[in-house]
Amino acid sequence: MNDLKGKTAVVTGGSRGFGRGIVKALAAQGMRVVAVARDRDRLDALCREVEGDVVAVSADVTDPMAAAQIIERERPHVLVLNAGAQGLQRPTRFHTWETFSIQFQVDFKSAFIWAREALILPLDKGSTIVLGSSGAALRPFSVNAGYAAAKGAIWTFARSLAQEAGELGLRVHCLLPLMSPETEMGRAGLQDFARRMGVTEEQIVDSKGMKPFLTPAFLGQSLVSILTDADKASTVGFRITGTEVIPLE
Repeated sequence: MNDLKGKTAVVTGGSRGFGRGIVKALAAQGMRVVAVARDRDRLDALCREVEGDVVAVSADVTDPMAAAQIIERERPHVLVLNAGAQGLQRPTRFHTWETFSIQFQVDFKSAFIWAREALILPLDKGSTIVLGSSGAALRPFSVNAGYAAAKGAIWTFARSLAQEAGELGLRVHCLLPLMSPETEMGRAGLQDFARRMGVTEEQIVDSKGMKPFLTPAFLGQSLVSILTDADKASTVGFRITGTEVIPLE
């Protein structure tokens, strides 16, 4: 997919954080970008502040009807499944299943629902499905077991999905970004980590090698580079740091 101009993208969780960076980057390439999220005020702000053809759709990403209707209506060339829930960072013994599994109930469930709809239709040959995972899938901590497990499941799902999607002429990529205080969710996660582990935020930053911090803008630009580089077409996973896009085997 060398030229994105004039094509349509759908981005779930597109109103904030990394999703917002992706919307902005794709719109800058001349794409029509449909941003899907629940918060109408954030979506309206996104449309005001981001240059380009951006359409806001307020919907629950875990609603199968919303996924089916939007996929059928938009038939996106790029489908970015970035939506994620803010959970509790705490050791497993202090969780209930309901608190432990929140990212399974939102992040993984929505990835499955929307990806399945893309295959059922199916999207046009040459289209791309992008799933948002996390660097936590590769390097979990004791206080984020639920989050890391869900993101690990998405990473595994992406690799399996790529095989099935390939039979339909579709590409699948999975982004595993490093945690970053440049996003609202990343800042909250960093604070929770430090409090639960009894260390400073700077110690967490150093232990995870987070500097320079990954910005939403760099992640969006990284996705554009993945979508437009033919050499990356067959690579499923990419670890994204503040300075690098690292292919994963």
